[in-house]
Amino acid sequence: MSGVVNEKDQKPVADQNPSHINITVKSNMDQTEVCFRIKRDSKMSKLMNAYGEAKKLETQTLRFLYDSTRIKAEHTIDDLGIEDGDQIDAFLHMIGAGFGNHKM
Repeated sequence: MSGVVNEKDQKPVADQNPSHINITVKSNMDQTEVCFRIKRDSKMSKLMNAYGEAKKLETQTLRFLYDSTRIKAEHTIDDLGIEDGDQIDAFLHMIGAGFGNHKM
């Protein structure tokens, strides 16, 4: 998985490699955070897949938002204006709102 490094495995190097930034992905399910280091020109699909693997979830079941904007797999860091240290929110995608033909 070129371009994405789980921060547990490697310490961030400040200002020595400006082509990489550190991002935190926060889960709305259990409020945990996973930190990643990613290249500015890497597709967000790499981060999404790495997060899914870290959480043992299928990537297709997750939705990612940055500053209330839904992140698409083909976006890059620069496309979204993400800066070093920013946070992305991860949500479990749910279908339906529970409404039905319930009689009271």
